[in-house]
Amino acid sequence: MLKRGTAVRLLSVALGASLIFTGCGKSGGEGASGQPSESASASATATESAGKPGEKLKLTLMIAPVDDPSGKVEEQMVAEHFKDKYDITFKPWDSNVEKTLKTTIAASEPIDVAMYWPGAMETFVDSDMALDLTPYLEADGGAWKMTFVGNALDAGTYGGKVYAVPYAAVYPLLEVNKDIADQAGVTFPDGPLSWDDFMQALETIKEKTGIVPLGLYKDWGPWVPRNNLMTVWPDEQTRSDFAAGKIPFTDPLAVKAFEASKELYDKYVYPGKGALSTTLEQVNVAFKAGKVAVKANVNILAAQSVKESGLANVQIVSWPNMGLNHVLGGSNGYMIPANVPHPEASIEIVKYLTSAEVLQKRVDTGAPVTVSGVKSDDPNFALYAKDIANIQTEEVMHLSTKMIDILNAKMPANYIFNGMASLEELEKLRLEAVKP
Repeated sequence: MLKRGTAVRLLSVALGASLIFTGCGKSGGEGASGQPSESASASATATESAGKPGEKLKLTLMIAPVDDPSGKVEEQMVAEHFKDKYDITFKPWDSNVEKTLKTTIAASEPIDVAMYWPGAMETFVDSDMALDLTPYLEADGGAWKMTFVGNALDAGTYGGKVYAVPYAAVYPLLEVNKDIADQAGVTFPDGPLSWDDFMQALETIKEKTGIVPLGLYKDWGPWVPRNNLMTVWPDEQTRSDFAAGKIPFTDPLAVKAFEASKELYDKYVYPGKGALSTTLEQVNVAFKAGKVAVKANVNILAAQSVKESGLANVQIVSWPNMGLNHVLGGSNGYMIPANVPHPEASIEIVKYLTSAEVLQKRVDTGAPVTVSGVKSDDPNFALYAKDIANIQTEEVMHLSTKMIDILNAKMPANYIFNGMASLEELEKLRLEAVKP
């Protein structure tokens, strides 16, 4: 079985493609409460600062994904902020980050701070390769911990301990041309949106205005059945059992999730015939021209999308669910290897990277972040992060790479064209994945 983090990384790539979803090592010097004591911190800082007279402590950071322009800005801010204290080298970040981190950790030459996905930390936590950040988050009465909004830290929490802190959460949402919705007499809720209400709204828009209800970029089509499979169950235990491969794909509720996806494409997705191959540019142009009433998007792209649409009346709406209030997604964040020689220095860097001062730069580009204290003139800004607490990363496709390939790349087309035969294929893969 694949670890959950593997699929989370793939989700993050899928969601962010147009931008760019037991034990642990602890630092020494903790007080009785498990928090770094003042004396220990002072001692560690003194030790770290020690060395040849006049020399600054050398640190290596790998924090800027190659296709994230904000990452380069943050490198510059870090370099300037710590120029008198640390000699910092920035290592290029790429998709081989896991291999790079493990190799450098094993060689006792760890990267001091790395950008990584909080929801994908199992591989490091299980191998005692990640520093437990909990004592630092809870120090000083939890001052650092309280800067994070909602339950954002849950993404990097394993066994009650935090091993990575997030700076941005990524998930799908809907942009609604409210003028068209008003014309049709349709009202979308500010809170959770049920699948039945969503479909009824699309039907009403189609009947009353003649406008195609939904614009959905072809690469984001898999979100529909994946989110349906996550939310169609009657309770959390059943949902978790399905994700663990304990319930067959031929279960009536699983079939219902795929049937709902097929109905959406059959009736409401732009431009009708050929909807499964619609490009992002086609969706953007259609939304701007008022040829579609609702546009599917990623929360971190929403601000720029609304701006570029030129529409004055756009409502940000939650992704529809079939019962349970979840949305698929992931987050980007920072981790520190357990064997870094200067943990206090690494913590100081991460605190700065997750500060309102630094993350305000992302906010200025319209991207939501996971900390408080930032400001935006965009009246919709808070709405771009409103469903962070509802992100669920546990999915059935994590069972195998073959299942990921089908559910993350070939659905819902496989079901639309092949019906139950496509689910029988998934069922074989499920049985292979769970066999002793």
